[in-house]
Amino acid sequence: MNAAKRKKIVVIGAVAGGAKSAAKARRQDPYAEITVYTEEEYISYAGCGEPYYIAGEIKEKSQLLARTPEQFDENQDIQIHTSHRVVKIDPDKKFITVKALKETTEFEVEYDALVIATGARPVVPPIPGRELPGVYQLRTIPDTLAIREKVDSGTVKRAVVVGGGYIGLEMVESFTARGIQVTIIERLPQLAPPYDEDVAKHIKNELTKHGVDVRLNESVEEIIGSPETGVSAVRAGDKIIETDLVLLSVGIRPNVELAKEAGIDLGPTGAIKVDKRMETNIAGIFAAGDCVETYHQVTQKPVWIALGSTANKMGRIVGINITGGNEKFAGVLGTSIFRVFDLNIAGTGLIERDAVKEGYDIEIAVVPGGDRPHYMPDAKRVIIKLIASKSNRRILGAQVWGDGKVDKTIDTIATAIQLKATVEDLQQLDLAYAPPFAPALGNPIVAANVLMNKLDGSTEGVLPGKVIEQKNKNDNFVFLDVRGPKIMKEICFEDCENIPMKDLRKRCEDLPRDKEIITSCNIGLNAALAYRVLKSNGFERVKYMDGGITAFPEPKPGPAAE
Repeated sequence: MNAAKRKKIVVIGAVAGGAKSAAKARRQDPYAEITVYTEEEYISYAGCGEPYYIAGEIKEKSQLLARTPEQFDENQDIQIHTSHRVVKIDPDKKFITVKALKETTEFEVEYDALVIATGARPVVPPIPGRELPGVYQLRTIPDTLAIREKVDSGTVKRAVVVGGGYIGLEMVESFTARGIQVTIIERLPQLAPPYDEDVAKHIKNELTKHGVDVRLNESVEEIIGSPETGVSAVRAGDKIIETDLVLLSVGIRPNVELAKEAGIDLGPTGAIKVDKRMETNIAGIFAAGDCVETYHQVTQKPVWIALGSTANKMGRIVGINITGGNEKFAGVLGTSIFRVFDLNIAGTGLIERDAVKEGYDIEIAVVPGGDRPHYMPDAKRVIIKLIASKSNRRILGAQVWGDGKVDKTIDTIATAIQLKATVEDLQQLDLAYAPPFAPALGNPIVAANVLMNKLDGSTEGVLPGKVIEQKNKNDNFVFLDVRGPKIMKEICFEDCENIPMKDLRKRCEDLPRDKEIITSCNIGLNAALAYRVLKSNGFERVKYMDGGITAFPEPKPGPAAE
């Protein structure tokens, strides 16, 4: 092909969205002239793997690097220019101005089509002392190497993590794995803000179990130390917490300044607004990755959820469309998964508080199960919180947690939500079963069955968190534990009545009819059965506690008194 006819594609930014756009564009158009400019030294790396490199779980830095500029050049004829900052986009003349950071020179580059993949940057809160040695953020490979070098030096005995989001929580585990005593400080009343409070409490319990000092509703007001010796402590309120390292992990914001100055529209989230083809309001300029907003598949409203998986999918769509295709991005559900010590956590769709905020009339089921049959020696626990609309029974969201495998469960439910499945649809799924892999009835099916019972009015449940609220208010109700005395001796709640399930039918009249009765057991199964027994005996004010003690979000109660 004549070189003069080659389409000039320029990509601003690399990593996930930019690198994927360039790679897919090359597969679509073998002759296009594709050039990438990025400020970073590393252009295609596994940012989500950085905490595990710091922990030592990933041994070598090279394992984080997907491809080098040389590999892009040799294998795909894509020119990558690292340490180059794009300082201006001129949409009218269709050129960009590039600054070579190492030479401090500027030059102009023409384009036929442009991709903006400028990503996002960490939020650095205006805390006095944030510039001290020993204070870090974690976003890029140089960030990772600096933290790893500091930890490898053996001088870090204590660390403070500011912020309880994904990166902060993963880094708590990483620091602990390196023998460091960790304090995590979160200004909100819960960790993991994208999850519901009851799930976040399980995360807090897991951290506490592993010796982490968790401080909620607190803010770091000062980082104490000196330029010579580095950080020595932080002040949170009237408390001084000694530390050798501070990680600021309070969130990120999209890099949109370049786009905004070029007249590209931003959306209500503050990120770059694109259509479903990932094209901006200026024809021929596309955007992908953490700098871009998209829409939520349930609410159909704009959202900004910066995830590596989303950036890669966006990049692929851009690569197709920038070379003449017409693919559309389906939006997101915010599906996420992470690990905190022995607890695996995943979520998709709307959480409870957001579903309520959006005006949905919802029903919820919290259902424990096993990731394999109980008789398998490696079987572990998972708990599903499944949320659906009462009006049309469409599944709206789910959160899954436990020491068992949660990825298959959350992916199954995410697929169902994307296909606009109802609870009935989830009940009828034909899921794989064999003892080494899964229980006979898959956990999504069991959760759907329980939720359907509540939607049909066969049972009426109450979430464990609501039981806590009632107990804290000293509401006049009976909390009835229907487990046997042997189990009661191992773990029970204060101020609960105990009538074993086998005796309940004979002893119904031992219970007052003028009070609400909430039944409870280990996982909710016998509690739901006790609900039916009481209802069939004329008790009107009866509910059962979803998920039983297994799903109880507070620290588990102790053994019964002798």
